[in-house]
Amino acid sequence: MSSPLLILSLDGGSFDVLEPLAASGDMPVLAGLLARGARAALRSTVPPITPAAWASFLTGKRPGKHGIWDFRVYDPHAYRDMLVSSRALREPTLPQLLTAAGRRVAFVNLPLMYPPPQDAGTVVAGFDTPSVESVFTHPPELARRLRTAVPDYTFVATLDTATDVEADGDFAELVARVERSLRQRATVAQLLLEDGPWDVFLLHVQDTDALQHKVWPDLIDPPRRPARRDRLRRVYAALDAHLGAILGRCPSETRVMVISDHGFGTHLGRVYPNVLLRRWRMIAQPGRWRARLRRSLHKRLGRRGSEDEAVKTWDLRVRHRGFASSLPVRWSATRAYVGVAEIYGLLYLNLRGREPEGLVAPGAEAEALLDELAQRFRTVQDPVDACPVFRDVLRGSVLDPEDRHGRRPDLVLVPRPEFTVGRDLNDRLWIERYPVPMGTHRPEGIFVLAGPDIVPGVLPSTIELIDLAPTILALSDVPVPGDMDGRVLHECFRSPLTVVHEAPSAARPCPAPAPLSSDEETSVAERLRALGYLT
Repeated sequence: MSSPLLILSLDGGSFDVLEPLAASGDMPVLAGLLARGARAALRSTVPPITPAAWASFLTGKRPGKHGIWDFRVYDPHAYRDMLVSSRALREPTLPQLLTAAGRRVAFVNLPLMYPPPQDAGTVVAGFDTPSVESVFTHPPELARRLRTAVPDYTFVATLDTATDVEADGDFAELVARVERSLRQRATVAQLLLEDGPWDVFLLHVQDTDALQHKVWPDLIDPPRRPARRDRLRRVYAALDAHLGAILGRCPSETRVMVISDHGFGTHLGRVYPNVLLRRWRMIAQPGRWRARLRRSLHKRLGRRGSEDEAVKTWDLRVRHRGFASSLPVRWSATRAYVGVAEIYGLLYLNLRGREPEGLVAPGAEAEALLDELAQRFRTVQDPVDACPVFRDVLRGSVLDPEDRHGRRPDLVLVPRPEFTVGRDLNDRLWIERYPVPMGTHRPEGIFVLAGPDIVPGVLPSTIELIDLAPTILALSDVPVPGDMDGRVLHECFRSPLTVVHEAPSAARPCPAPAPLSSDEETSVAERLRALGYLT
């Protein structure tokens, strides 16, 4: 058996922040890992968003194979979406493969681990867990032990009401909550490390992402607000000290891997491509008489104090089975729509034979429409500076030739780096500039690997997030499934790893991803909104 592996995953971790802090002496533990380890920028998924990225890390596969593209799992066959959870991840995952091979593993606080799988070693689910009252650990009794050690346990630091932290009080409150969350994470990690030895131990920190969304300009521009910058330096110094304490609980021969799911950059605004599609007559909306009639019916029913089943059925039909609560379109006259959007926009044709009320014929008609839409989006200009709004428009079938779960978008709209994409279909606004700059995702994350037999220095080749799962399996002397898209990173090691490939593992038998309960969805959605998602 090879040396144990400790993985520290920093959600949204960026060398733009971490390198200067390591060089200045604020993060000496990280500086030591950088000095003696292999390192590289780590290319994220398309789109570079938390669920898609961590699903690719867990499976070693692109979204076309694991089927997770965003916080919403969208089914074009039903015009329906649901919040993502571990139930939607049907491909075998890294902790499951390691556990099946007899390795002792713990994955702490990582997204997409709720509900906790029972065949993935020790699990503490992450910020997409509804509450501490949920069964968020495996084994289940571990939760009681964690709550005893950390009575006020939380999954990630959030503010209760503020959308930004321009007010000094909101900034101070967020920073205090982040520091408390970091202490909690370190306490749990050290508690579980006492149960060692572990073959693979992963600790995930979501708070780096949550913090950077709110304070990014102050992190990268020290003269902007020096007092805030100094306060943020102390946060990252505390994170580094926690990492040092955790490493102190590990055997001396432990290899250490520091990774992120994506990087970070400045966020100036948001684009709403469905409004453009409506202007281009690709989206049709119900007439206003429907909304007036629905309001009238509700008013009359309110007076009666009852609601019969026929009217409820009619109301559901008007709302197009619920999906139109956020995307109110008349499907029988709609040709294309952006069904999911947070960082990038995922566009679907209203395709005959796939969507329930598909209008566009597969084949030549669909191909011509995709070419037309790609050209139109590429030529859209920002009214402020006349620059292209979309950096690229990608074919889903080129990004992911395989579409195992039928969720692949037809086009992926990649905005200019400072902007994100929303799917809202509002009255007029197609581009929005924020009054206060914030932070958002970039494709370039971080990769550092230090320990026995590691070649130090910057790696000459491109590293992708999907390369980590096969590399970790090979490091653990576990066979690598033949359908993983990633490769083993032999260039990190003085001697190439011995890799055994095996036939692809079967997907978990599940006809469709089971949704969270209504209460669970509400709890998770509220937290995601507090973090700046699901706007």
